[in-house]
Amino acid sequence: MASVPDSVPVNDDVEQLLLNPEGHLEAITETADLFKALATPSRLKMLLVLTHGEATVTHIVEATGLSQPLVSQHLKFLRGLHLVGVNRIGREAYYSLKDDHVAHIIVDAIAHTIEAHEH
Repeated sequence: MASVPDSVPVNDDVEQLLLNPEGHLEAITETADLFKALATPSRLKMLLVLTHGEATVTHIVEATGLSQPLVSQHLKFLRGLHLVGVNRIGREAYYSLKDDHVAHIIVDAIAHTIEAHEH
């Protein structure tokens, strides 16, 4: 069985999950939901925009070429999964990634894909 490389930081909660996956089915299910959210090219493009910092719906629409209703629908979904947060200033809503973990997952996956094509 492969082990987690020493270069990958693992906190105590994750260590417990690695040692006893059956005892942490809720966390595993939520992680599967995260990967489902990232499996849609539209949502992945939107999250890539947010890796650069806060953005309005208008900015996300312009950066991705997606329609405004689709962006709004995906943002609602991503907020429900606690991947994206919103900061309202007056009438404007600024969306951002909830934490750096999401950005790391996306960037690592893209790096993996690019490296796989180079070999």
